[in-house]
Amino acid sequence: MTDRDSDFEELRPTGEASHIPDETLSEDDDGEPDRQRSATATTGYPDTPAEADTECRSCGAPTPPDQTKCLFCLTNHLEDCSSETDTPATEWMLLGVVHMLVESSTFYGAVAKGAAAATLLASNATEQTVDDCTIIYDLEDEPAAQLADRWPVLPATVRISSTDGEQLLAAARDRTTWSDQLHPVADSDHELTTYLYDESGSGIRDKQRLATLLDNAGNDAWLVPAIALQQAPKEREPEHQDSGIPTKDRLECHQCGRTTDHRFSDHDSVPDETWTGHAIWECQVCEMPRHGPTPE
Repeated sequence: MTDRDSDFEELRPTGEASHIPDETLSEDDDGEPDRQRSATATTGYPDTPAEADTECRSCGAPTPPDQTKCLFCLTNHLEDCSSETDTPATEWMLLGVVHMLVESSTFYGAVAKGAAAATLLASNATEQTVDDCTIIYDLEDEPAAQLADRWPVLPATVRISSTDGEQLLAAARDRTTWSDQLHPVADSDHELTTYLYDESGSGIRDKQRLATLLDNAGNDAWLVPAIALQQAPKEREPEHQDSGIPTKDRLECHQCGRTTDHRFSDHDSVPDETWTGHAIWECQVCEMPRHGPTPE
């Protein structure tokens, strides 16, 4: 049974479609009509045991004792991004919340443009961290508290010129790793370093570009929050890589001009003894290759 099947099982109401017969009700030993059975135990019922506090294995939200995940993670079949267990290829890891910066004169126009930007982000070859993206407006349930609490507000969409919009933009700016930062801000729970994306699904990593987009849009600038997901590592890793060898590192990218995530690609095979055997790493932002340390 896959984790997705187990999610459906947990969501199914107790006793639904049960095919197990009640043997006691079907018994008819003495031909007398069945009557309500009376308790024969001589001792009282034990005290109701205290229910242990449990947490969602995906996001950490409080859950009932008989559930492994909260309703939001069950419905969307989300797994813990820090889990080291073997996950099926169909599973997704929750990265966090990102924001689409779009220009529109209406609420629903902003939602439509945000949804399009989220789709473009998921298919953008240069934005390899995010494999799937769904705007909050399209979710069946409210985001888990562990996601919402990380932001001052988390609406379906908000005009940036409003008080809520200014607070949300400020929070996204503070968490984004900008291209001119010498010491990027690392998030221990997420691989995301960019939280703002434009209408084409491309990351906004330059402060001047952000200022230009805001100036051009004026009062019609909106933020559309979305849930960013990533495919399970087992599916993303190349088949020839040894899972015991680290294949990801943060290195200085000469093209981006900042420290970015790099993935080990191969060893250099140039017939020059000076360079032969050097490890090649590829920037996960611009895909520019460079030499780097040999994975050990």
